[in-house]
Amino acid sequence: MRVESCCQSLLAEIIQEIDPQKEGFCIDVGVGTFAFYCEVFAKLGYPTIAVEPLPVKKLKQISASYGIKILENCLSNIDGKQLLYLGNFAGLFNSNFSSLSPEWFGSSPKTKEVESITLSTLLSRIKPDKITCLKLDIEGWEFNVIEQLPNIDNALLPQVIMFEYGGGVNKKQGQKGWSKDFLEKTLNCLKILQKCGYQSCIMIDFAPQSKERFFDLQSVNIAVDQLFDDQSVYGNIITLKNGNISPAKIHTICQPYYQASLIDLLVHQLVSR
Repeated sequence: MRVESCCQSLLAEIIQEIDPQKEGFCIDVGVGTFAFYCEVFAKLGYPTIAVEPLPVKKLKQISASYGIKILENCLSNIDGKQLLYLGNFAGLFNSNFSSLSPEWFGSSPKTKEVESITLSTLLSRIKPDKITCLKLDIEGWEFNVIEQLPNIDNALLPQVIMFEYGGGVNKKQGQKGWSKDFLEKTLNCLKILQKCGYQSCIMIDFAPQSKERFFDLQSVNIAVDQLFDDQSVYGNIITLKNGNISPAKIHTICQPYYQASLIDLLVHQLVSR
């Protein structure tokens, strides 16, 4: 599936259903260079924060146009200086693969010192009364943020959370984003969200011929073989704290994104080698 485009359409619909008055903040963590979720949020009229340690010119232009506040930080589990391992894809620098983890498949030996902040510090800076959506795409570091959620006041838990999983190869190969360590962290993310009371989940995967998967986090047995099949590549899981969106509506939103583009297929061939 065309993951990012599909997830942008899903989030645009979901957040308007759960927060039609646009009272809560939407926070885009790990903006990157092309899938600007913060732009989607801001265009819909939500107060929007972008957290990105390496903001590109396009992000700065979008932020100026829509009043998005950029925090040039990494969201992490400590406040202070950390090394960001600059991303490398197909032998070339690609900031979209940069990670705080030296073990991440997209990390290179080149580093840059960045200022990292914890979730509680982020909230103290923006002082929200409510968080409508938290999007996390931080290259294998998602668990280090999600593990902080139980320490956040229940009233400030995001109504919708989206986080990335997998990456680099098919799950069957058990390497890169599907290595034992990163897969365990993905499952632990779900366990924490389960304990925090998140319910409806939608899974969107990059694998060719894949379709959306809908499940109830409170009733599912979080086991590897139940959630991810061998052909899973990478994707996003969207989970809701309260409220539901019908599977039929999800299907209608996702259907236009089933067919991968030529660029998507070429990328899939690269990461599956």
